[in-house]
Amino acid sequence: MRLFVAVELDRGLRQALARAWEQRQTELCAGIRSVGEERLHLTLRFVGETADERIADVVAAAEAAAARFEPFSFAVRGLGAFPRPRSAKVFWAGLEPCPVLEQLARTVDRELRERRFPPEPRRFSPHVTLARAKGPPVRLAAALEPDLPRFGEQEVDAVTVLESRLSPRGPVYVPVARLPLSEGAGPRVGP
Repeated sequence: MRLFVAVELDRGLRQALARAWEQRQTELCAGIRSVGEERLHLTLRFVGETADERIADVVAAAEAAAARFEPFSFAVRGLGAFPRPRSAKVFWAGLEPCPVLEQLARTVDRELRERRFPPEPRRFSPHVTLARAKGPPVRLAAALEPDLPRFGEQEVDAVTVLESRLSPRGPVYVPVARLPLSEGAGPRVGP
């Protein structure tokens, strides 16, 4: 089972992101495939292929991390591309700085490592993937604006362990467990 830990986006924010991307996509370049409104989310930690007997460990790690944080909000702002706009493969909406979100992602990673999952090789870069290049990286015809527009805010009251089922039309995300943040816990300070 292919798993990851994420923050699910509320419907209004998903709609705003999908509309904005649809308006910009045609002016950027051809050969870009949208992720689709129903698939928009914020990945905290990709886990990858996980044996059935280890699924409970992933859920336990996410639950332990969630229990250390109170609900909080983040704001989604701007458009960008990985690895860079002149050679773009992934197109994203960024986030305004949110130290609590970054701490939550680090805590999820630490809880997974304590359960003997390999560490995340890349630094956490909070974003919502909007689209991908269909083939090789593309060169954009128009500039992306990393600070504009501001799409909206998202309240975070839970993290979700999701299974990614691959299909010819793209991945289907199936919730495995939704783990609420803990009222009154406060964010944990430190690593």
